[in-house]
Amino acid sequence: MRIGSWLFCRPTDLEVTYYYPYSKKGKNHVFQPYFGLETPSGHVVVHGKRSLWSLFDSLFPDNPLPRNAVNDDLKDPMIGREVINGLLNDSEAWPHLRLQVRTGDWKDHTGRPTKGTFVLSASPSASDYDITPNLLLLEKTTKESYTIPITIHTKTKLRTIPSVVIPLDNDQDYKVIVTDSIGGNHLIFSIIEKSGSTFRPQRMNKFPASGIQELCSDIESRLAHLKKLRNERILFPEMSPLDAGMRFYERDDLEFRRFQSINSFSSLPTPQKE
Repeated sequence: MRIGSWLFCRPTDLEVTYYYPYSKKGKNHVFQPYFGLETPSGHVVVHGKRSLWSLFDSLFPDNPLPRNAVNDDLKDPMIGREVINGLLNDSEAWPHLRLQVRTGDWKDHTGRPTKGTFVLSASPSASDYDITPNLLLLEKTTKESYTIPITIHTKTKLRTIPSVVIPLDNDQDYKVIVTDSIGGNHLIFSIIEKSGSTFRPQRMNKFPASGIQELCSDIESRLAHLKKLRNERILFPEMSPLDAGMRFYERDDLEFRRFQSINSFSSLPTPQKE
């Protein structure tokens, strides 16, 4: 399942379809693996030791693999493919992964320009079935709603938690997201994904997990606002990617200001306070 720049999957659903251990750099060939992965959300490519080892470290977060020994095996094109497929199906591997991906221009192992969806990094993810009663209720908000695990970068640590995504029926790029309880509160925010970038037309909010009546009211208000914005047929500019390690509140503020920076912002409808 993919949402924006994140792809959620089980390791056993991944399969290496081709593998090249070396990439051309100038006149030389260096050990920078380049291989394709088939996923439930389509084909992706892993290129370089950084993203490769991010994947391996996510598969075994509590018992890291020995880098030198594994790298030696990966230098053989036939053995390398078998090794990676074996690790993806290892019974000790972490059961859920979160891949940070980017779709666009790249260079293949020969140095030639190519296009595709490339894995930038990976991390272990929470189960997408670890859902609380509140989230189970909110998942039924619309027929298009679904649950995913997402990672929240708080002031002190990373938290990967279940969340409900509630998109507009006629446009999956406009959506409201509600997280599971963090410190006794649900976080709620609206996002619009266009031109490879994410915009937030409203700032995030939080509601106590002890009752969801006000939360449900806020969901309805946000969905109504998103519908009005979609009808405006806004032209969204392509923006530079944000740092994957950015804190949640910083990202919320920046993506809100990015929305405000759209040329036609002053003429857009604003949500009415009740």
